[in-house]
Amino acid sequence: MPRLFTAIEVANDVGHQLNKLFPRTEQIPVQGVKHITVRFIGNVTEAEASAIELELISVNVKPFNLMLAGCQFFKSRGAKSILVTSVIPTGALTDLHQLISRVLLHRGIKSEERTYVPHITLARISRPSDALMDSLLAKGKSVSTELSVTGFVLYCAEHEPTPIYIKRREYIFTKLNG
Repeated sequence: MPRLFTAIEVANDVGHQLNKLFPRTEQIPVQGVKHITVRFIGNVTEAEASAIELELISVNVKPFNLMLAGCQFFKSRGAKSILVTSVIPTGALTDLHQLISRVLLHRGIKSEERTYVPHITLARISRPSDALMDSLLAKGKSVSTELSVTGFVLYCAEHEPTPIYIKRREYIFTKLNG
């Protein structure tokens, strides 16, 4: 069963910039594909995945920009902490999230119960020390960059042993700014 989500791809230059802040070590396994999840879908049948893939074509907004600012930690199940770059929410991002959610609701996929907090996952760290967390947060204060959003992607996630994201389809915005 495909495990799907929609996301905004992070440009390679921005991803490389973020990776330089947090060098890959055994203790800090850096997240490979940088993205901003727009809407988690979950496990669906292949037939449902194909239908969702086609219906998402209807989602179209004007291209927009997002600001990345600073870092924080999210707690995860178990002893892992997730280091993320904060994304400053905008009306355009909220509109995109709502449009995708409407398409999914039409397909019978309920809205998420938790509040949408846009972010980019940088690393999943098992049992980080306070000193490591403080060091990473201090480095993360320097994160301040703009990201141009011209579309979104439907990803399929596989989690063995670390997350792997396979691009299922890309959707490019065709509305003109002006």
